[in-house]
Amino acid sequence: MSGLQKKSRFRFRTAWLLGAVLIAIAGCGAPNADKANDGAAAEPAQQAAEFPKVIKDAKGEVALESKPETIAVTYFPYAEHLFAIGQADAVTGVVGLKSLQNFPVYKPFLSDGRIADLGDEANLEKIMALAPDVIITSDYEEAIYDKLVKIAPTIVIPVSEKWEDTITKVAEVIGEEEAAQQYIDSYHKKLDEVAARMEQSGEKGKTAVFMMTWGKGFYYYSGPRMEPYYKQLGFKEFDDMEDYGEISLEGLSKWNPDYIFLGQDFTNAAELTADELAKNAVWNSLAAVKNKKMFIVDTEIVGPLAMGQFKGLEFMDQIMSGNK
Repeated sequence: MSGLQKKSRFRFRTAWLLGAVLIAIAGCGAPNADKANDGAAAEPAQQAAEFPKVIKDAKGEVALESKPETIAVTYFPYAEHLFAIGQADAVTGVVGLKSLQNFPVYKPFLSDGRIADLGDEANLEKIMALAPDVIITSDYEEAIYDKLVKIAPTIVIPVSEKWEDTITKVAEVIGEEEAAQQYIDSYHKKLDEVAARMEQSGEKGKTAVFMMTWGKGFYYYSGPRMEPYYKQLGFKEFDDMEDYGEISLEGLSKWNPDYIFLGQDFTNAAELTADELAKNAVWNSLAAVKNKKMFIVDTEIVGPLAMGQFKGLEFMDQIMSGNK
């Protein structure tokens, strides 16, 4: 595989994960990653009692003698889960670290450079050099699984577009299931609050498109990852939307949504830019643009990850409160 092919495949995978293949959490309703695990941290003896333990994963069972203190992650969303539940210190290396570095919400965890970049594709030598207590991987890495298990106990967690399906499984590896549940509960509480505010504002039922610039047009996102915005908050999808797909400016004009949420192009691959759109007559004729309901957002809010979606709720809360 050529370098260009690898780069293209990685860029597409990253876009799928965080946009379609897919601003900091600062509002009063967002769970603080540093505090998310206060209860568990206050009871180290109880944590220790959970180990040794046996983890059931996609490959069978994996025995862990003690709580892992160092973790290598080959699927970057699982590192994000550990950040969300206050366990960033345990993460020593991540495959796809550059993807996380593209998004502001993760900067507090990455700015000190402590976490090793294990490559766009898993670099086995770098993983081995870290000597991690455990490796958390996904079913995407089936081809290298036999090599990973020779480095450290390896937990395989199948990929899901819904972070709630995986965050507790990731937390189980480090004995932090309670922290994961606290995060999920905080998220749903905020979701209910924003949904109520949206209904009160009269914006429930308004059409919306979540997208980013892609090539000469756009890539939009719908499907399971966007359910919080469409099914729970109450934005309306268009009948001919697929789970994700490309759409031209002309196609977007036929939809003519009430709201547009335009994610910044983290891939730097789009030929169409926000500056060019601002000068485009078709773009400026769109209802969302004319009515000042087009928002340029950090792309993580249209991705499937825990902290990105919480950040999205905070952003929607500000809009419905008239603060955007």
